[in-house]
Amino acid sequence: MPFQPALPTWLSLNAVNSPYQSGQGDSVTGFPYAGGGLNQGDYFDLTNDEALGASYPTNGILYNGRYRYVQVDSGATAANVKTGTVGYIRSGQTLKSAVTITAGSGQTNGTFTINANLGSGGGTGANISVTIAGGVIVGNPTVVSAGFGYVSAPTFTVAQGGTPGTVVGQLGITENLVTSADQALSSNAAAAAAGPIHPVVFLNSITPGNFGFVQESGVATVLSAASVAQTVNQYAQATASGSTPIGLIAVSSATFGIYTIGNILDPLSGSQTATTTPFKIQMNTPIYQD
Repeated sequence: MPFQPALPTWLSLNAVNSPYQSGQGDSVTGFPYAGGGLNQGDYFDLTNDEALGASYPTNGILYNGRYRYVQVDSGATAANVKTGTVGYIRSGQTLKSAVTITAGSGQTNGTFTINANLGSGGGTGANISVTIAGGVIVGNPTVVSAGFGYVSAPTFTVAQGGTPGTVVGQLGITENLVTSADQALSSNAAAAAAGPIHPVVFLNSITPGNFGFVQESGVATVLSAASVAQTVNQYAQATASGSTPIGLIAVSSATFGIYTIGNILDPLSGSQTATTTPFKIQMNTPIYQD
């Protein structure tokens, strides 16, 4: 249910940069107002006319598509969160759940708190509660502390005598928290090699840690990365890990790739010479909801 059929009338989608989860708050206390009809994760499917009516022209004109109210990760690079740049879901950094891989044998019965193996997952502070009966781990453990700073799933060794059991964690993730392309692609080398998660297009500059709207489907305006021709109907490929600048559209291609975010609608001619030239694409990334 974060889908909202009625867009709050006080909004221009591409001009929101709010410190408040509800979009409005008390400047003295710093607490958000509960009213206003907006919450993190709310999304709106708009027609061209509806999007135009919700546009702040200084930051560009919006078109049909799905727009989501998200928080920008406090660790995002501010210079890469602006009109027309590509962002991604931030990879999970805290422990969500844990799964028993091997139950072990001959261990002491009881309930034990087990810390994540030192160095596993790259973060700190995660621990789980494990129940042992009949010398083996019973079922899946529960999370006691989620920890922080993980870039891959932590592992746990349950060694309460006998043959140890093994447990692997699963990290939480949500499309309601996004980050800049450089952070999404550099925080986890394995993830960067496999491709980034759920690309979105930023509509305006949003201060890291603040809330605002991104576009995740429909006709979006993006920025070119360099003096390259963009060919109509070909795939728009975002800049890859290690590229400079990052978060822009590097090339058009006839082949779908892991950095594809849509199909090009506005071709840029070969005479285009300036980086960050705006043009439109039809986003073709999957839509899902947590």
